[in-house]
Formats: sequence, C-alpha cells, structure tokens
Amino acid sequence: MSKPNVLVIGSGGVGAISALSLSHNGGSTVTLVVRSDYDLINEKGFSINSCTYGKLTNWKPHNLARSVSEAREKYGPFDYILLTTKNVPDGPTTCEEIVAPAVTEQNEVIILLQNGIDIEKPMIAKFPGHLVLSGVSHIGSTYYHGHVENKGIDAVFLGDFNPKPACQHRASSASAAAKIEEFISIYHNPGFNRIQVDANVQKTRWEKLMYNSVFNVMTALVDLDVNSMQINGANDDLIRPAMAEIMAIARSVGVECDQGIVEKFVHIGDGLFYSPSMCVDMRKKQLMELEVILGNPIRIAREHSVPTPILGVLYPLLKMVQFRIKQEKKMFVIDQRDFQGSSDDYPRIFEEKYRH
Repeated sequence: MSKPNVLVIGSGGVGAISALSLSHNGGSTVTLVVRSDYDLINEKGFSINSCTYGKLTNWKPHNLARSVSEAREKYGPFDYILLTTKNVPDGPTTCEEIVAPAVTEQNEVIILLQNGIDIEKPMIAKFPGHLVLSGVSHIGSTYYHGHVENKGIDAVFLGDFNPKPACQHRASSASAAAKIEEFISIYHNPGFNRIQVDANVQKTRWEKLMYNSVFNVMTALVDLDVNSMQINGANDDLIRPAMAEIMAIARSVGVECDQGIVEKFVHIGDGLFYSPSMCVDMRKKQLMELEVILGNPIRIAREHSVPTPILGVLYPLLKMVQFRIKQEKKMFVIDQRDFQGSSDDYPRIFEEKYRH
C-alpha cells in the first residue's frame, strides 16, 4: 500500500516544522512549497534549531516546489493539503486561490493550520466536495532566510470545523474521523511533538483567538511588546475587558470558553518582553491577519448584538494601519479626484473602485 502523499503550503516557522514532523515520522511522502526562498532552500536546505528535533543543517523534505502548480504537476495528486500560510483575505491572494491549483477530483483533505475564526467557510464554499479540517497550532517557531528557530514543542489540535450527522455532512462522520486519525498517525512523533483529535475544535479556536485578537492586535496598533503595554496598565484597562468581549462573542454562537484562559494568557508572557506575530508583521510592513483574527469576530458580534466597546474601536484603527501598509506596497493608488463629494460616501467609493 502506498504512503499518503502530503502537500505543505507555507514554509515559514510553522510550515517548516510541520514538514519536518511529517518527514521524521516516515509514514508519508512530503512536498513543501517554498516560494520566495526557493533557490536558497533548494541549494542549502533549512538550518533548524528545534527544542525537540535538535540542530539540523541542510535539511529538506522529500520534495520542494516553487509553486503549488509546480507541486501538483511534478508530485501530485495529494491525499492531504496542509495550509500553513498567513490568512489575509483582504490581501492580493485568498487562501482558496492559493490552494486551488492542487485541488483535483481526488477528494483531497484540506487542513487549515491557521489562525482565525470562520476561515473554513470560503474554503468549503470553493471546494464543497472536499473535507476541510481545522488545525490549531500551539508552537514557538520563527523563520528567517533559511533558518528556523523552534523554541516551543509542536502541539496541534485537529478536528472537523463543523461536524454533523453523516446524512447532512459533505463526507460521512466515519470518513472524517478516519482521515483525522490517519493524518495524526503520519504526523505524530512521540517525544518530539503532540497532535490530538479535538472534538470541539471551534472552542479551541475561540480560546486561541482570545490571545490573538487582543495581544496581537494591541501590540501591532501601538508598536509595543506585550510587557511594555502591561507596564502601562493595559491588563485592567484593555486586555482583560477585551478578552471578556471575545468570550461574549463566542457565547453568542454557542461556544463557552474557559474562564481560566484569561489569566493564563494575561501572564503567559510575564518577563519575556515578547512581540506577537502581528506586531512583527506591522514593523516589517507586511500585511496582517487582521480580518480573520478580529474582523470576523466583530462581524459576528454585530450580527448577534454583542457589545464590543474596546474591540470595536481597535478594529477600525488597525484597519487604517493595514490600509497604510497596502498603500506603501502599491496595492492601490488613491486618485483624490474620486473623493470630492461627501466623506460619508468614501467607503462605498473605495469598495467600488479600488477593491479587487
């Protein structure tokens, strides 16, 4: 029996360690898409300093590809497509567009190892005949110019985004469970990583969101690390109240987050003076995962009439920061002649003329 064929899209800190975990297990054939640094990785491989896998030099998975299309042509079709890229639906390319070249009629399983809420909906709409699974990653791993620094054990929670009875589901419950178990079997390396079935993965997503939508968003907005915000009284003034808002939004859709998560996250970085990924992206003038981390929760809150006095202010402010980054990247060039009327009409004009 042939081994499952796995495509990993995204070669950053999470994607590289995911490809390493799959390769180390030996139960699958692994192809990794490396875009901007393909020549570097193809020639020299990754250098990896991992808290569990140790120090590796010149490491590569079974196959490398410059693009998803090349991966499909040379090494496909795939049984599993693992997407680890940033999810920026307001950017130049959506996740559905990134994945599309690898999707055939073979009923590939698509796993979104990404941040955010409601990220599965556009993927399921685009590929309704495929099983789309949720992967929540808890890992400390960063990538820069061929080097991966992995300081936290790779822990993955894997489940179905929206499990339903077999008669209602795009794939039977038994089939989904079998696919989840198979992927766990080819990913898990005892003593090196942790991956487990999560029957309530939406709750896990909301609880991780309590950190991302608060610490990521606030640090990116004010350009300060977490502890520097806390020095200025942010715990009581902003952080705890904002997390309470996320819990209330989750509750409005039937998800009850554990209250203890608040204090866990408030103190998880004590003494580290750590800058979360969204803050780092802002400093590097890269697009941030704003819409899936905060935009979608705010839209849910509005739909269910949940008050968001803090997050509802942070979201439009950070949208302006994202707007500035897009302008600097020349994603659009404003023609001031388009905006001569009432400023109340400006958002509509922008959507009609500049949103692609």
